[in-house]
Amino acid sequence: MATESTDKRFKITYCTECGYRDRADALATELETQLKADCQIQPGADGNFDVEDKGRVIFSKAATGRFPEEGEVVKIVQGLNDGLTLEEAQAIAGPPASGVLEWIFGLFRSPSEK
Repeated sequence: MATESTDKRFKITYCTECGYRDRADALATELETQLKADCQIQPGADGNFDVEDKGRVIFSKAATGRFPEEGEVVKIVQGLNDGLTLEEAQAIAGPPASGVLEWIFGLFRSPSEK
């Protein structure tokens, strides 16, 4: 069960004013169930929702502008365990780019890349 104590593999910092505790609890349960590792839940502020693995930030709502999808953090950890860089693991684990983003990116591609 996730606790607010220290010395856990994963630390989830969530914004208390924003009401993100339920999301933190759900993610902690997912990590504990699928990866068999303990989680620390740490209250925070300023809209943050960050996930650390052994002290290294592996997901940040501030950086991505969104919450992690179900299973995304587990996939990031698995990618890191498989030897991927953090950026590679995040790219593989994250949701696919939306059609709108692909259209926008397409505007900047040269005709030979299309």
